[in-house]
Amino acid sequence: MYDDIRRCYAQLVTTVKRFNDTWPSRVVAGKVWHLPVLHEQRTPDVIEVEPLIGQRAIDATIEAIGSFERDIGQAAGTVMRLPGYFQLSSSVLELALGVNNAKLQLMAAIEAERISQNLTPEMRPRVMRRALGAVTFSTKQLQRAVHAFDGAPRRISFTWAGHTTGTERVTVAKIRDQLSAAAQLRAHSEERPVHETPEYFDLKAIVHLDDTDVLIKYKSIAPHPRCTIWFGPSGERWDAQPKANLPVFVLAGETQMKLSDLKTFDKSARGGRRRDTKRREEVWPQREMYLPTAQTQTMLDHKPFSEDDEVPSTYRLAGMLYQKS
Repeated sequence: MYDDIRRCYAQLVTTVKRFNDTWPSRVVAGKVWHLPVLHEQRTPDVIEVEPLIGQRAIDATIEAIGSFERDIGQAAGTVMRLPGYFQLSSSVLELALGVNNAKLQLMAAIEAERISQNLTPEMRPRVMRRALGAVTFSTKQLQRAVHAFDGAPRRISFTWAGHTTGTERVTVAKIRDQLSAAAQLRAHSEERPVHETPEYFDLKAIVHLDDTDVLIKYKSIAPHPRCTIWFGPSGERWDAQPKANLPVFVLAGETQMKLSDLKTFDKSARGGRRRDTKRREEVWPQREMYLPTAQTQTMLDHKPFSEDDEVPSTYRLAGMLYQKS
């Protein structure tokens, strides 16, 4: 039943080992910041960060990249993060892509098994744990991408992202299917007519929308470390902003790179929300669903790149898209 998941996991372990056997010998410089794991699903008011350099940074990164299980005392639903960077003497892009593709294949196998068992999306972690035989396996840690760039950045900055929201794009057709199923289930369990269930009234609230319409669901995201990278000349807009779950791998340049270190997170010292936040157009306020806002100009609109300027990477950059196949 779980053979595909186990096979994909074995392949992932192999690609991670190949990656970890290769990149340390190419390190020119680097630094990571150790963050304490969370023991409950809430962000503490203060998060102390511990900088690591040299072999300590390399050892911590090797362990983090290969860690798919929660640490002792780590709360379920949280992820172990190790923001940082390494400047390398030569590229590891293909190996990083191999790791990320192996992760995608494993998640696809988990999803296929979930569908075959007719389970809800929330059951993916349980499917993974049943297949691999350990209750501490974490899909959140599994999904952490390894980011590599075949370019030498001018500057890298690490900060804490606060007051941010995540978004989920959902088609109206999918919402209707979910509500219809929920209405039938509630009507059966509570022995009342379907048209008297809350889900039925929710269905009536979106009757004017087409099945192909897409709504945006916003959800608050806990403060988390963010990495911003500049490859272009001074004064240009940043080029990439990957998640700082794991260190990023870049090439060493001829000139010294400017680095902004990650500081200790202090809730009391956080700045306020930005005043230029766009107003959301509510469609279904009871479920926090909104119409998509106009997209801000993309990096390509701001900074036209020639082919010579492009930086191949695992990240969407200068027209280069992460390879999912």
